[in-house]
Order: sequence, then C-alpha cells, then structure tokens
Amino acid sequence: MDNSAQLTKTQSLFSYFKLKKHQRLNAEMPKDKQTWIIHGISEIVGTALLSLLLAGLSTFVKHHGEPIIIEEYLIHPVLVGFFAGFIAVGLVLFLFLRFSCDLNPAVSITRYLNGTNHGKYTLFKLGMQVIGAFFAGVIIYGVGKSQVGNSYIANAPINSIVAAKKSFSPFVQEGVNSALLSGSLWIFFFEMIVTAILLVPIFSPRIDNKYRDTFIMAIISFSVWMGILTGSAAINPARGLVQQLPTLLFEAPGKDSFAAYANSLGVSQVSAWTGVVAGTFSMLLGTLLGPILYLFIQGFTETFFNPFVIKMTTFKNFKAQNMIKPNMIKKEQVKQENKE
Repeated sequence: MDNSAQLTKTQSLFSYFKLKKHQRLNAEMPKDKQTWIIHGISEIVGTALLSLLLAGLSTFVKHHGEPIIIEEYLIHPVLVGFFAGFIAVGLVLFLFLRFSCDLNPAVSITRYLNGTNHGKYTLFKLGMQVIGAFFAGVIIYGVGKSQVGNSYIANAPINSIVAAKKSFSPFVQEGVNSALLSGSLWIFFFEMIVTAILLVPIFSPRIDNKYRDTFIMAIISFSVWMGILTGSAAINPARGLVQQLPTLLFEAPGKDSFAAYANSLGVSQVSAWTGVVAGTFSMLLGTLLGPILYLFIQGFTETFFNPFVIKMTTFKNFKAQNMIKPNMIKKEQVKQENKE
C-alpha cells in the first residue's frame, strides 16, 4: 500500500471527528436569547428529572425497619430495565425533544466532536446539566434521609468494592486494594463501552429517524440489565454523578450512617469511602471517554471492519443460487414447457 493510500485510510479512521475550523461551518447554536434560555431550562429540568427517575431508584427507604433501595419495589431486574428504558427515558424524550434534549454530557460532547454543535453552546449545555444533577442529588439526599434518618446513608452509590464482587467466585478479589483496582477497571470499561453503544442509535446515520427514539429506549433497558451484572449502569456522567453526590457531599467516615454502610459491605469506613471515590472517578472517566470511542469505532467500522465482514460472509457463498421461491418454480415450469 502506497503512502497516499495509507494516509487516506488513517484519515478515514478519524473522519467523524470534526475539529478543524473548516469542518465546523455547520455547527449550530441558538439564534436568540429566548432560545438560549429555553434550552438551558430544558437541560436543567430534563437532566434533573431523568436523574431522579434513574438514580432515584438507588434511594434507601425503610421496609420493616430495614433500609432497602426503591428499585426493589419493582420486584425484578427485568422490570427495572423496562422502567428505565421505556418509562423513564421515554417520558423525558416525549417532554423535552421539542427543546434541547441532550440531558447527558456524553451526548453533548459527541455533538461537539462531530461538528454538530458550536463549542459555546456545548459548554452552556454541560453547565446546565451539572446544575440539574446537583438539584437531583440534593433531592435524593433529602428523600433518603427522611426515610432512614441517621441510621443509614441516603442512597446506594456506585462503589468499586461492590463492582469487584460481581466477578465470578474464582476471580473475586479477597484484598481490599485488589478489589478497588479490579472494581474500578470493571466500572471504567463497562461505562465507556456501554456509553459508546448508547450513542449508536442517537447518532448513527444508518438508522431511520422515525425509529431512533425507540432504539434509544431499548438500549437504555439493555444497559440497565447489564449494569446489574457489573454494579454500575450510569451511561451518563450527570446521572451517575447524581447517584454519588449524596454520599460525597453529606457523608464521611466517622458518621453513624456511613459506619452502618461500611459494615454492610464488610469493610472499614476508609475502604468504603475510597470505593465510592474510586467508583465515581471510574464512572466519570468511562462515560466521558465513550464519545471518543464511539466516533473512532464509526471510522474503524466503515474503513476496515464492515468491508472485512462483507468479504468474509460473501466469500464462496452460494446460498442465493441454491434457494428458490414459489413464483420462481412457475417461471421454471414455463421455461421448460417452452423448450419442449
């Protein structure tokens, strides 16, 4: 392969990244102050509502004197997935798609990287999403504490130690430090990959727009089911941050509520706190790198993977020639009769 062909292949790998000035001529932003305000409110309220419906499922309430998370009232993980995808996300899409409906920093970052949105508009939306996340986090803390008081923490945060316990029993890490490392890696890779998968129905040009939102709801459902296996299913930095804020802002080692939480994990308070911090960092890093992975995979698939798949599946594939349809049988009979 000559140098020019190699250069073309390399450029194709990164063809979905539109970062140069001449590639961003169609980057959009609101045309007037009113639209800026409407989109800002939409991002704040929409992010808060989405986070309350999803991260809110981690809130602790009292049941027969013991703290349980709200999602257990949905009976089974299958129903949790359907609720998250087709009710929570569906409701938010119905309400906010007419305005600004990123409600996810990963989506906003992707719109910037692929040249859809102006940088100023992207920063504005990211700021509004963070504000919405803080509102939702405070609400979850208030609801949880009104139920469990000082006997337990307000909600269940993403924790690297908990994620490490999701491994198959022969591979569960015994030491706390090993569990922190393995759990953090599981959270990071899961969040990065599933966030990239979420971006497929949102941005793929191969999906018809009239089916796009249905695909998004289905992907959210599947991601929640997968998250039950890994201990983390944020796929949205803002929604994930909401789940962490009640613990990071209002709890600390030494408090009775956090001591009870650490005891339930079977680790020291310092280890439990480190697990929450590590889980937060891993979740945020994974979800924020998801857009970069998605755009790279788009270029890789188009340039290398899809052509390879087509070559492999069509190589000496004679299936079409060996099949026949009823209307073809009649045509063959007519041909035979004409020959005779």
